[in-house]
Amino acid sequence: MDDINKVEFLEQQLDLLKRKQKDSNIEWQDIADFRSDYNGESEHRDTIRKGSKLLYEYLDAGWVHEPTSMSISESDEIIRLKKERQKLSDARVEYNRQIRQEARKESYSEMVKRIICENVEPTDLKVQYHTFNSNTDLLVHLTDIHTGIEINTWNNTFNQDILKERIEKFTSEILKIRDLHKSENCYLVIGEILSGIIHNNLRLQNNMDLMEQFKYVSELISAMLIRIANHFNNIYVYVTPGNHSRISPKKEDALDGENMDVLLPFYLKARLQNIKNIDICENNIDSEIAMFNIRGNNIFASHGHKDAPASVVQNFTMMFGIKPDIVLLGHRHLNGLTTVYNAKVIESGCCSGTDQYAMSIRKTNRPEQTISVVGQDGLVCLYDIQLD
Repeated sequence: MDDINKVEFLEQQLDLLKRKQKDSNIEWQDIADFRSDYNGESEHRDTIRKGSKLLYEYLDAGWVHEPTSMSISESDEIIRLKKERQKLSDARVEYNRQIRQEARKESYSEMVKRIICENVEPTDLKVQYHTFNSNTDLLVHLTDIHTGIEINTWNNTFNQDILKERIEKFTSEILKIRDLHKSENCYLVIGEILSGIIHNNLRLQNNMDLMEQFKYVSELISAMLIRIANHFNNIYVYVTPGNHSRISPKKEDALDGENMDVLLPFYLKARLQNIKNIDICENNIDSEIAMFNIRGNNIFASHGHKDAPASVVQNFTMMFGIKPDIVLLGHRHLNGLTTVYNAKVIESGCCSGTDQYAMSIRKTNRPEQTISVVGQDGLVCLYDIQLD
């Protein structure tokens, strides 16, 4: 027992003995139990009773001072000891927190290795394409896919089979627009591939766990890329992580990088490594923001849960010292176009459509995405693609 606890123990034991002198309802066993509970020492009540007689005599004679009668220096020492104990407790809490974080990171790393290194086979499908020149490229946004959620409401039905149908329809729309504009290259931005577990009702609605969700949607996207690879000179793929795909329900508990979206580039690289005109690109400056150039136009893309359409152009310009010409955002589950300081802010909807959570906050919208045609002078036209 440390010095602080000894003082507290003596104070309480002395108070109990005084009450015993004045109050016959307090039994000697009560005092014995108190000592046993406090310091773990088991003593018989008769031992306490016999020893107390001598203590009473010393108290009456003034030979024993009460523990509460401390000098200033003794009081200061108690305070110092309490501070040191608190510092030690805080240090222990911080140490344990760091250990937990490192353990979580190691577990996440092991999961990545298992998915990417052991379970992904490169595709052996052949892609045949002929290079050509054109005045435009396509900027395709596939965001808020929400794989794994199952919806069955009065205005929307969604499951993994319907997701497959919607991805296939979206792929067909890409090829139609490509044929219409004779677009040369395709820039595909993908965000928030999973439904995740961020809301309690999403956990109830999800019929696939995170790993199943990830594998299923990764294969759908791989098939989509293989199909369109036959029609473009080059395909450039970027990923912008969303809030649904984090592996922790509470955002304050999530660590940087603990997001299933960040695994998608590794999966696609392994799966599509034999297709030479597909380039899986990295976000080199900020892991959550894709930055690239199409025919002289600066393109920025983020999922949108940290950005607002009205201020994103200013924020990105001040952050990176580069003014964007086009910004892609998702997260708000609706298609939209806003002009901010001559920059085009394009918002894309979601593949799943309205779910229970959206309905609970009175938000409804059809499943939709956007496809942009980009030329040397910027945005040529924007296609509003409905997926239902």
